[in-house]
Amino acid sequence: MKLATSSPERQREDMLTAAASVGGHIIGWADDWGVSGATDPATRPKLGPWLRDERGPYDGLVAAAVDRLGRNVVDCLNTGYKMRDEGKLLVTYGHDGPWDLNDTTPPTRNRFTMEAWGAQMELRAIQRRHRNATVKTRTPTPRTAGPRRHCAATGNCGTREPT
Repeated sequence: MKLATSSPERQREDMLTAAASVGGHIIGWADDWGVSGATDPATRPKLGPWLRDERGPYDGLVAAAVDRLGRNVVDCLNTGYKMRDEGKLLVTYGHDGPWDLNDTTPPTRNRFTMEAWGAQMELRAIQRRHRNATVKTRTPTPRTAGPRRHCAATGNCGTREPT
């Protein structure tokens, strides 16, 4: 949350820039910072109501990047095609203009899909790092294996079984 490239402040600036680039302005924010990107966008507490049309009319969705829409290909594509099917704009920072998922030429759809795939791969890498860290912290090392020594302030040292 502090990195200059992904901080909330930086993402907010990127979204404002992206909205302005298509002549749009932000009418509401869906700041789901405490929610995993692996959560289906339609079920997120702040974004979900927009996607379920519970927040009133709007012309489109702006995100700092495709990976902010979701962390798997299906969620990103579902969100993208929902916007397309409803005639709404989908804009992300770093992409010129709105995404045209009606484009019959593969480059636009392929780029959107590739960015979604990248988001999914990043999620898998994060999950793998977390699993490996958990395994590492739970695996006894020579220093932590066996009976523990404890010393009182008097200098009496003994052993006790690990708890």
